[in-house]
Amino acid sequence: MQMTLATPSGHRPSNLPSRPMFMLVLLLLGLPNASAEDWLQWAGPNGDFTVNATGLADSWPSEGPRQLWKRPLGDGYSSILCKDDRLFTEYRDGEDSVVACLDSRTGKTQWESRYRHKIWPDMEKSFGLGPNTTPLIVGDRIISISIDGQMRCHDLASGSVQWEHNLPSEFGRRKRVEEYGYSGIPLPYERTAIVLVGGDNHAVVAFDPETGAAVWKSEAGGVSYAPPTITKLAGREQFIYFEPEGVVALDPSTGRTLWRSAIEFDNGNHLTPIVKCDDNHIWVGSQFLTGGGRLLELTASAALRNKGAAESAPLLNKEGVGGSKEAAPFEVKQIWFDKKLRASHWTSIRIGDYIYGSIGGNDVSFLAAFDWRTGKIAWRPRGFHKAQCLYADGKLLLLDETGQLALARVSPQKLQVLAKAQVTDSVSWTLPTLVGTTLYVRDRKHILALDLSQGTP
Repeated sequence: MQMTLATPSGHRPSNLPSRPMFMLVLLLLGLPNASAEDWLQWAGPNGDFTVNATGLADSWPSEGPRQLWKRPLGDGYSSILCKDDRLFTEYRDGEDSVVACLDSRTGKTQWESRYRHKIWPDMEKSFGLGPNTTPLIVGDRIISISIDGQMRCHDLASGSVQWEHNLPSEFGRRKRVEEYGYSGIPLPYERTAIVLVGGDNHAVVAFDPETGAAVWKSEAGGVSYAPPTITKLAGREQFIYFEPEGVVALDPSTGRTLWRSAIEFDNGNHLTPIVKCDDNHIWVGSQFLTGGGRLLELTASAALRNKGAAESAPLLNKEGVGGSKEAAPFEVKQIWFDKKLRASHWTSIRIGDYIYGSIGGNDVSFLAAFDWRTGKIAWRPRGFHKAQCLYADGKLLLLDETGQLALARVSPQKLQVLAKAQVTDSVSWTLPTLVGTTLYVRDRKHILALDLSQGTP
């Protein structure tokens, strides 16, 4: 069966040699595989958990893929970024938040930047004390956010601090039913870094990565824990995030509210990334007793259709706030809802007409395939609990909560597990990072590099 992958199109410069000749030149020069993409943000190069990698093995030895290196790392859930043979992540060491740069070939520390964080009295400690966010690389800068909302911009080469903001002090902090600290992952858009603030005056703020100045600020509102996403829907780029009451979309250029859709909730702690299905549909997952999966359909409003999308871009007001009280330019409606498709803090991937990922709750979950058009489940075998997923080279890479790594092919008809192995020692909630054929994995104790190439013995 032919599967169509939902991946933003990329463009290779026309002056590059063909891939076979290009790889031959690299081999002769002894250079690393240039097909490996830098991983500059959470969710990977495309922002959708897909990687344009080739050359992955079709199976592994019984003991698993070859381990290139492994080293201790402090606690936390931050993913691993990669640029120019260097890895970047954030971890906790006692009362310190640490942003670290490592050599991707050896795991050795190249620089660290440490600063003290504070634990709020109302902060839940059952799942650890962070950090929860993944940094963002923009040009020669890396932006990190600690569990108590200290946002710092570091020089990528040296780690020196370029600017900083204390988010709760500057923007306020809205109380949440359960407080796990800052978890909003910053995303890049054009010349800004968009940050979930969840303050008393603004829900989202876009910053200039060079200066740290606020470019725009959205309307007031709370934020939940689910990672945001930036994608094009109904002909327009949209920044989509969760507030406790539901899902919201903003214009990423101005912060203007484009639409919102309410979701019934137990505590407002939405955790699941949205999945783009096509140009007018997204799948939205939520958790707990009132949770489930739903398909939302987005269309331009009559006013926007009459006016024309090209003329509809709003200007910021004089305070630099993009939140407008005008009628929302898009209409959204729920096509279907199914409680069986509850989801939590894991990733799901759309391939053709099906979504693949874990469904269920904290106690029991299943890896499943379901038709996004109808919500009908095709299969859901046991064996992978709370799996983080990547898709590359026609294969699904799964890392479940227990640290079990698997390689599989998926179709609406079946899950074909090609290989699996135990690769970590403690709870593994962090999305792995695939650069070329090297997979970087972390749990709450270690970070390691695995060789997934076809040459794995």
